[in-house]
Amino acid sequence: MGVVVRLCVECDHDKCLDIARDLRDWFSLSGLEKMAVDLRLYDTHCAYLDGELAGFINLKYSATMVEIVWLAVKREFQGHGVGTALLGYAEEVARRRGVGLMVVKTSGDLGYEPYTKTRRFYESRGFMPILSVNPYPEWGEPMILYVKCL
Repeated sequence: MGVVVRLCVECDHDKCLDIARDLRDWFSLSGLEKMAVDLRLYDTHCAYLDGELAGFINLKYSATMVEIVWLAVKREFQGHGVGTALLGYAEEVARRRGVGLMVVKTSGDLGYEPYTKTRRFYESRGFMPILSVNPYPEWGEPMILYVKCL
């Protein structure tokens, strides 16, 4: 059937949190607490693969850019095009809104393998690292800011 992406409805938010809770390599307890708020505060889009919730992307818009606040894909669906579908969908929504820039902050801990995969994912989809902050005050650890012109 393939990946279907749509705007999440309220009842999807807890299911999205469940996905993130199962990805402890990427999301800390404090991150999950913040995510619980952000999923309701900003636009969240859900990806379904063969009818099953497989991942989500959470987007914060300004007049000129969109920030990927959270993106997560169930471990068993990673590498099956779910993240790529979510990103492509988000880019299309942003373009329709007239937004020309997409940004994402990710861990800058170069020795931590899960985030090496994350950085490769963004880089292979046209994102460029433009800023590194160590430590990033909000996180207390290194951060890399990636951007992509839409």
